[in-house]
Amino acid sequence: MTGILELKWMLVPFLACLVLSINHVYLGIHVIARKVIFVDLALAQIAALGATYALILGYDPNTEPLQVSLFSLVFTFVGAGAFAVARMRRERVPQEAFIGIIYAVASAAAILILSKSPTGGEELKHMLVGDVLLVSLPAVVEMAVLYGIIGIFHVIFRKKFLAISLDLEAAEASGINVRLWDVLFYMSFGVVIVKSVAIVGVLLVFSYLVVPAVIAQMFSDTVMGRLLLGWLLAIAASVLGIIWSFYSDYPTGPAVVVMLGLFLVFFSVVYYLQHAPVRARAVANVAGIAAFAILFFFALSYFKKTGPSVLASKAAPVDMLLEEVKRGEEVHQLDAVTHLAEMRDPNIVPALTDLLSRTRSQQVVEATVEALRKQKDPRAVPFLRRAAQEEHDDFLKLSIAKAQLALGDPQGFATLIQVLKSDGASLARQEASELLEKQSGSRFGYQIDKTVTENKPALQKIDGWWKREGSKLNWDSKIGKFRAS
Repeated sequence: MTGILELKWMLVPFLACLVLSINHVYLGIHVIARKVIFVDLALAQIAALGATYALILGYDPNTEPLQVSLFSLVFTFVGAGAFAVARMRRERVPQEAFIGIIYAVASAAAILILSKSPTGGEELKHMLVGDVLLVSLPAVVEMAVLYGIIGIFHVIFRKKFLAISLDLEAAEASGINVRLWDVLFYMSFGVVIVKSVAIVGVLLVFSYLVVPAVIAQMFSDTVMGRLLLGWLLAIAASVLGIIWSFYSDYPTGPAVVVMLGLFLVFFSVVYYLQHAPVRARAVANVAGIAAFAILFFFALSYFKKTGPSVLASKAAPVDMLLEEVKRGEEVHQLDAVTHLAEMRDPNIVPALTDLLSRTRSQQVVEATVEALRKQKDPRAVPFLRRAAQEEHDDFLKLSIAKAQLALGDPQGFATLIQVLKSDGASLARQEASELLEKQSGSRFGYQIDKTVTENKPALQKIDGWWKREGSKLNWDSKIGKFRAS
């Protein structure tokens, strides 16, 4: 039950992935048909270069997102024009070669620019993997509206775009101005890329565009069939990747990319087995490759060093994490709080309580409350009480109550009662009722399927119990419960 409640934080990232899937799979079908596989990666990198260039001119992506996006858009339009011009009627040099060169130069230029930034490493990481976990609902709505407009544009002119993508020579013979429509295609493509890269980074944009389209092309011969199958695969990979990242504490964007890669491997094997001339031999080949892979990695594990690993030796010390909590951006604060929750240092609780007092991010509050619960330090109690009085949703109030009770603060019961007196989420009220009855050892008859008014008799019993027993409750750490003194 608790895991399901906590997954609510992944709802907005999932909606972002859903919007990305719908638009990017369609564009990916064009990319695969045109055989310009890396055009999306190159355009994404050019968009990132535009944003990077805006940084050195003094624009802040956090406070001036529109200006930074315009820089990305201008750079992308220039790249779109270059890709359209690079399409040769008689290809002596493949267009993909020009695309690869542009990608390499754009990447190198971005690295050169970021090398002069004191936070260049983090900015480069953000450029590659984005911050899909921190995307806001208004940003998703804005993205959906923009993609909807681009989608309408492509629906209106779909015949021309599909004709050029599926049969270039026939499109030219029919009188279509290929150069013009190529420019329009890549410019609309670029608008999508600019918005996507800012949210999810280069790698996830490339994966959404290419992987579902590649798999769909294996199993369908029609554009509509590829579109439907691609959407299904992208959404399934997004759901599994997000759940995996949540429960394994991995970055969400890279987890979805890896999940898409696993989908590609699985469906490639399925396609190979379906089309193999001798099915038994194909099964044996797959089994042999799988066995070799398992043995290969199993054998390498014998070479593991007995001392501390390189990754462990480079792990950020407490001081660096505390500095991120104090001065870092929201995504870095979340990462730092997660690591600090598992550490023990007298400076951790003061830093976390300071963050709890000043942050306005619900996600940061949730992570900080959980970290304070794990620290089991009574110095956090006054700050948790203060947080319980602020305007938070029922799920977050429930998390605060759990942290209070875990630290032996009887005011956690008052926070639970706040949740029960709200007509908010029924799942939060259900868990609050169960926790209250477990800790108090009493039954109050509270029913989550009823409103606050209908639960008035039960709430009166709860209030009466709290007035009688609240001041007498003391935490017994041996049994993990409160006992009346």
